[in-house]
Order: sequence, then structure tokens, then C-alpha cells
Amino acid sequence: MSTMHTVLEAMAPEAREALLSHSHRVTFPAGTRIFEDSAVGRSVSAAVGAVIADRLDSARTRLLDLFVPQGSGTPLAHAR
Repeated sequence: MSTMHTVLEAMAPEAREALLSHSHRVTFPAGTRIFEDSAVGRSVSAAVGAVIADRLDSARTRLLDLFVPQGSGTPLAHAR
């Protein structure tokens, strides 16, 4: 999965090694807190957040391309 490679590459080397040394497949009930105040948790949260933001921005751009007259949309990065 290409997204996983991007997430791991974005992490600091020590955080990546800590994560990979303890990695195995698990499932969690909805609402379960997975990480608490650690470098690994912050790194994973930041990387996942960046992926989500990028996908939302891409979806917004596609919707603007489909439904808004040419030139009337503002890219998300400049809308703030």
C-alpha cells in the first residue's frame, strides 16, 4: 500500500523503528484511544492527518472541477 510507505517515511527514524519493532495486526473497538503523549503517537497522528487533509483537498478540487464554473473556485490552501 503506497500510503503506508509515505506514512513510515514521514516519521522520524527513531519513531519509525519503535513502531516497526512492535507492529502486528490488531483490531480496536470504536472510540478506543490507541496512543497516549508519545513521539510514536504524535508521528502517526500527524502523518495520518496529512493524508486525510490531502485526500479532502483533492476531493474538494474534483468537486469544484465538476460543479463550479471555470475560475470561480479557490484552492483550499488559499481559502484560509
